[in-house]
Amino acid sequence: MNSKALHIFLRFFCVTLLCILYYWIGYRLDKSSFWLLFSLYTIAFATSYYLMQSGVKLKYLIGLSFGLKLIFLFAIPELSQDFYRFIWDGMLTVKGYNPYLHLPVELMTTTEFNSESFNVLLYDKMGELSANNYSNYPPVAQFVYAFSWQIAGDNLLLNIVLLRCFNLIAELGILVYGLKILKKINLPKRQILIFILNPLVIIESTGNLHFEVMMIAFFILVLYQLSQNKFKTAAVFWSFSALSKLMTLMFLPLLWAFFRKQKTSFIKSIQTALSFYIIVGLCFAGAYFIFWDKAFLGNYQSSLGLYFNNFEFNASIYYVLRWIGFQFVGYNLIAIFGKALAFLAFLVILWLSFRKKEIDLKKLFIHMLWAVTGYYLLSTIVHPWYLLLPLVLSVFTTYKYMLIWSYLVILSYAAYQTDIVNEKSLLITLQYAIVIVSLSLEIIYPTSLNRS
Repeated sequence: MNSKALHIFLRFFCVTLLCILYYWIGYRLDKSSFWLLFSLYTIAFATSYYLMQSGVKLKYLIGLSFGLKLIFLFAIPELSQDFYRFIWDGMLTVKGYNPYLHLPVELMTTTEFNSESFNVLLYDKMGELSANNYSNYPPVAQFVYAFSWQIAGDNLLLNIVLLRCFNLIAELGILVYGLKILKKINLPKRQILIFILNPLVIIESTGNLHFEVMMIAFFILVLYQLSQNKFKTAAVFWSFSALSKLMTLMFLPLLWAFFRKQKTSFIKSIQTALSFYIIVGLCFAGAYFIFWDKAFLGNYQSSLGLYFNNFEFNASIYYVLRWIGFQFVGYNLIAIFGKALAFLAFLVILWLSFRKKEIDLKKLFIHMLWAVTGYYLLSTIVHPWYLLLPLVLSVFTTYKYMLIWSYLVILSYAAYQTDIVNEKSLLITLQYAIVIVSLSLEIIYPTSLNRS
């Protein structure tokens, strides 16, 4: 077999292997089978990376990425139960209930809800934690969930298919405008494969139905509009992004230095920034006003507060502080450390916002990547799908540590081998040790593109 024939055979073998791997993950894998998941994920990651480096034309790999996602189309997610709450919230909205005002555990005490088998299914499957807390999914997400339930009703599989279609459309938008931005900032178009062909994206977005890709799609539109100096349009899309998932709000302060770069006077820069923030604020307030009730704010704050005062998963710096706290006081100081680390993350973002007077679009991507990386290193909870945002930002830089992290974060699934979540400290330590070393090396020895 000559060299050309061997390469063709290897590529065909890799494509076939990926199809088998994703079919197994989507339809045959149980959440408790961590080491099988890790093995399949490792093979998928290595195979995808080989194809990215093999010289296969970009258009074929783009087609492959969406083909692999379609394998999951009729799969019921096994690695996450969050989608049951998505459907529940959509059902509430269509039935005229405000999803921010009613706890599932309370509604299930009424005959209207506990007499319907589909409601019982959603309630039982969403998990005790979700059932006992108010929804914190923003309005754009609620609209999508309601739209899906309006069409699918009590058909679980149809709800899942519709939610997947929304995510696939979002990923198509990321692809189209991501390629435009890469061209604008003179980076290779193949960089987009870091995101769209990444097993983490395929599994967490298409497989597990997490809504981060909708947030990212709007945010990529924001960045494209900024590259075209269409600031008002960008502001509207920014609000849509944050109304899908709140995470992109953290980047608003970083825009000040970008506006200063636009060759305008200081006063004009202030006017541009203020108008941008006002548009975002008005759109944001308008969307939430639809759901407004005197109890809304308290319920929403209580749900968000859990992320800083109660929830912990796959953390790094926080777990070190938690251990120190146990040595001194004998109990978990998350209520103190959670808020303190969140405030420290806020200070990091402010420092990044004002450390330079002016930044261009390339530097804006780098500063955003640093901001969200710092935020997650200081967070008390880092689920695998949270990394989709920094991963897509890394596409528009030459930093590679996010590619490494997107592989290692699968180690966090080891916590789900039993019904009770039991994290493996050794695996968490291994994950963050490698990520921090990789990040440190890239900071110490930056490429010319990553100098900021």
